[in-house]
Amino acid sequence: MPETETITATSPNEIRCENGTIRYRLLAPVDEKEAERLDLAGREFLDRGEASHVLIDIQRSSDFSSAARKRWVGFLQHPAITKTAIFGGNVFVRTLAMFVIGASQKKNIKFFATEAQAVEWLQAPGGE
Repeated sequence: MPETETITATSPNEIRCENGTIRYRLLAPVDEKEAERLDLAGREFLDRGEASHVLIDIQRSSDFSSAARKRWVGFLQHPAITKTAIFGGNVFVRTLAMFVIGASQKKNIKFFATEAQAVEWLQAPGGE
């Protein structure tokens, strides 16, 4: 089992698994098709037991379609996810993300200003 595995596609959005954390770097709008790709790739890591944390970089993200938001809700409800950290993003994208977080009904999801803060929280022992 590799320490780092990257899923590539024609989209500029990136997903990789590194040291037990699924890392999403969202660089382009996420529509229904792209949300499906990101969801399925993330679930592969989770279902194989390679990750229990999720780190989502929305610094350069600009939009998530309604269908994409629904897909993210389902992904974040995956039982293998113990913590999710989201960082960056403008007010609009952060607001969309807040709707996803609320709909997921998970308590282990937090926003951070920087990647360093997000990673520190993910690596800290315990739940919250």
